[in-house]
Amino acid sequence: MGSTTHPARILLVEDDDTEAELFAGMLVRKSPECTVARAASGHEALAKLADGPLPDCVVLDLRLPGEDGIWILERLLESPEWRTIPVIVFSGDVSRLGPASSQFPNVASSVRKPHSVEEYEAALLIVCAIVGATVSAAA
Repeated sequence: MGSTTHPARILLVEDDDTEAELFAGMLVRKSPECTVARAASGHEALAKLADGPLPDCVVLDLRLPGEDGIWILERLLESPEWRTIPVIVFSGDVSRLGPASSQFPNVASSVRKPHSVEEYEAALLIVCAIVGATVSAAA
């Protein structure tokens, strides 16, 4: 992606308002220089990518209304400009988490969403750490 001279830009693709607020809040607290844009659907995510600026990383839920996360991963690979954006899959859809990670070269990592509130913060910390490492590696 070249040298990053701007604060890290993250595109969070998550349809659940509560989870999106938790994630964005935690990421900004951990890395105040980050900016988080949110898309609640696959089509909204692609519209944000088309409008630019491109994010440094996409954090993607697989279960979305309409076109799902796998559809988004496929669309990202179709674009020379988008295919280099690292993706972190953060999803509770365990049956598709592994295949998404292994079948798509743009997936930098994946983390399973926990089922309990107690585990959620720990999972978000892991995702935040991966985001930081991914953005640093891409710079």
